[in-house]
Amino acid sequence: MNTKKIMIFSIIGFIISLLIFGATLYVVHFKDSSKSSQKVKTFNYDAGEFSTNMGDSAHYFKGKIVIESTDEKEIEIMTEKNVIIRDTILKVIISQDPEKMTSNEGLDKLERELISNLSMKLDFKSIKNVYFTDYIVQ
Repeated sequence: MNTKKIMIFSIIGFIISLLIFGATLYVVHFKDSSKSSQKVKTFNYDAGEFSTNMGDSAHYFKGKIVIESTDEKEIEIMTEKNVIIRDTILKVIISQDPEKMTSNEGLDKLERELISNLSMKLDFKSIKNVYFTDYIVQ
């Protein structure tokens, strides 16, 4: 084969490789971006106001709690199982260390425990967050 044909085939091969690489990069990058930009619709359940003593101490908790879920049907079930939800929340709050609950780390720990316990007790996988709309620890 002469040198001119080898150069032409090399250039064509290089261009085809670039096109394949570019197409792959485009598909992978924009496919992931479109997934992350899609918002998951969430629903809120107002669990109500809670007030309780905390553990064996003289500390007191008072607050309002809202549960966020990605499943609207489970919100309806939460309404029916309000007693179980309130009982679970109270037990978790009572078990907390009042000194730690006034810090961001303590509040984050409380949220994680509430999500974990509520998910386990209700057998839900859709609980994504717990919000405190009012929060006092004395």
